Amino acid sequence: MSDDFTRIGGNLAYITSWLKMISLALFVLCLALTGALVFMVVNHSAEAIIPIVINQATGDAMVVDYKVVDATGEERAPVEVRKFCEDFLSDAFTFNRYTARTRLESLANYSTPEALNQIREGLNLPRRSEHVNRNAQGLFEITSFMITESRPLKTQIYFRTRVYAISGELIEETSQLAVMTIRPIRRTARNPHGLIVIEYRQNPFSNPNQEN
Repeated sequence: MSDDFTRIGGNLAYITSWLKMISLALFVLCLALTGALVFMVVNHSAEAIIPIVINQATGDAMVVDYKVVDATGEERAPVEVRKFCEDFLSDAFTFNRYTARTRLESLANYSTPEALNQIREGLNLPRRSEHVNRNAQGLFEITSFMITESRPLKTQIYFRTRVYAISGELIEETSQLAVMTIRPIRRTARNPHGLIVIEYRQNPFSNPNQEN
């Protein structure tokens, strides 16, 4: 009978070794699947960490589940959004007699016509013209930045502006809060950020905690 089995099924020891190897492989696979299942259960039960920002005006803590993707599927990182807002407001509020016009014109590349009109209203252009005629220089700095919503993308930027006379004397200083609604678009040479302002609101802001 042993000879008949060998002729039909092959070498008995060889087949037994293969069965042992297959059993061992199945055991290892079961261990891996069990480990993966345990990991998924533990990871699912853990509290998800999501961004939380503090409203500097009210002290409210706000949760932001941030993700902004443009039409081509490219995601924008929060640091990109901050840089866009910084560049946009810098063009609006940093000026001298040589750059005042070109900086204002560049805002059209990064805003809709409606938003451009809104920011021009907040700039007080007649006052700006007086400063330019006096050869004064305007400077700008962000004091606080936060993304408050991702759908649509909204940001709050607290910033300070200063205007200096040619002698170095401080002529004017203001603190402002800008709320910007931004839409992601495809990157172009005209707009390498791939972001555009669709709504702009600005108000004077005073916070003793932000004073130097």
